Amino acid sequence: MAGDFDENSSAGITYLGAFATGPSQALLGYAVLGREKGDGLLMALIVRPELRRRGIGSQLLAAVGDCASYLGFDRLRLRVRRSNAPALALYKGMSFAQRSVSRKYYANGEDAIVMSARLPLKATL
Repeated sequence: MAGDFDENSSAGITYLGAFATGPSQALLGYAVLGREKGDGLLMALIVRPELRRRGIGSQLLAAVGDCASYLGFDRLRLRVRRSNAPALALYKGMSFAQRSVSRKYYANGEDAIVMSARLPLKATL
């Protein structure tokens, strides 16, 4: 199935959202899944700042992993700012390991840590 994606098209991008229950159904966070070099690629994982450290990011990451598996991917990769300790802890806790460093990847010159994990994701906490 993963081979069916056109990696130059937005058709290969999947958006996942975490919503509040109840009348508001407010968006709490979202994730974006794409592909890169035959792997699933976590392109973004965002949780509203006032709602962080409540498990929403972990749930979204697990959902991205499930979605990537369903789409036929064997691995999930991502890039994260070297300075983003909470995100690094989240990813390490879900079996991601550092694979390389993309030097000066971000506009401000900060390095990106390139991480990947085999699917299905496994919590290691």
